[in-house]
Amino acid sequence: MGGDISILSGDIAYFRLPEVLQMLAFQRLTGRLILINDEMSVEIYLRDGHVAFASGEKRGYREQLGNILFRMGKVKEDALERALSRCAREGRRLGQVLAEEGLVTPEDIKDALYKQTERSTYRAMAWGEGLFYFRLCELPDFANDFPIELRVEDLILEGVRRIGESRLILEKIPNEDIVFRMVYGQDELNSVSLEADERLVLGLVNSRRAVKEIVAMSGLSRLGCLRALYALFSAGIIKKVETFSRTNYL
Repeated sequence: MGGDISILSGDIAYFRLPEVLQMLAFQRLTGRLILINDEMSVEIYLRDGHVAFASGEKRGYREQLGNILFRMGKVKEDALERALSRCAREGRRLGQVLAEEGLVTPEDIKDALYKQTERSTYRAMAWGEGLFYFRLCELPDFANDFPIELRVEDLILEGVRRIGESRLILEKIPNEDIVFRMVYGQDELNSVSLEADERLVLGLVNSRRAVKEIVAMSGLSRLGCLRALYALFSAGIIKKVETFSRTNYL
């Protein structure tokens, strides 16, 4: 795309996808985030800091809108093949053709785009290595035909729940003397979908309690409590409290 401006790049080993998405959402940026590793590439488009579209490709396979609609039972295989043939002849996009022929509704297409975007994003959240690049740009037409909007916080929370690897949790919470503080206000919290364990743990975060105290007070298993803290931290709902010794000021 002409006029793209590359403003951010890095190594996923040091900056995981949740951290990158947090940063882009906070700045309310619009553009394309590209993630690449040895097996797969993922493109995530953002509009004003919200995820507007994502797709992933692995060894030449791209999860396409038509495949998702077929698996959802929204379109039959023969109708999908005819629509794809028309797309190839006329240079049209599949969603436009399917909706125009009345084979699916615009809401069906949006549901499929949500699923494709969520799956591609969750898959990339589990990466431990790879590279990322973000470029400021206008969104392509296919991201505007049937516009969707996913909150970064909700994507991160669900993605972290699905990963569930203790290795990733210990990267961000390497010891239980760490103290967290809540940075979200009540209005922001009301707009985020938290699970019961996450709400319980969040209620124990008060800028003074160490992780080990929260684990003891929560009544949850140690791993369950750490997983909830990790999800809240990855979504940017809580932050680590920076502590300084007296020698820092001498």
